[in-house]
Amino acid sequence: MKKLFSLFLIFFSLSAAAAVEDFEEVIVGNKASYYDEQGGKNASLQILDPIVNLSTTKQYAQYMMDSYQGWDLKAVVDLRGFAFKYVDNAPCSGLLTYFDGRSYLFFQACGNFEKNELTALYKKANQALKVSEILKLQSRPNLY
Repeated sequence: MKKLFSLFLIFFSLSAAAAVEDFEEVIVGNKASYYDEQGGKNASLQILDPIVNLSTTKQYAQYMMDSYQGWDLKAVVDLRGFAFKYVDNAPCSGLLTYFDGRSYLFFQACGNFEKNELTALYKKANQALKVSEILKLQSRPNLY
């Protein structure tokens, strides 16, 4: 049973790695984008600067949803953010979360994705933009 389970985990991790290799990576500034080779799917992770007159994450998410002409704004409590849907040549969804006390993370995906593909692409974008490293630096106390 343990061998079967470990074999399943290895197969699952290899399929996720193979899924990420099918995407072209484009990094511009604070945005990492991934485009499917067939052109049917894309995903991106972006670090967004705050806007002065939008003081809460919900207001910022409402602003982003309105700019994409989206609908169905829902709170995602586990991720401390808000998700919405929109259309951009394909069905899309966006997730806006509060990032480091100053900025926001916006993860968007267009097309028909598997859950493991989205997870693998998010991890790859996380490494490309060094999101985890920024959070680790922000969590350390400042020494003056």
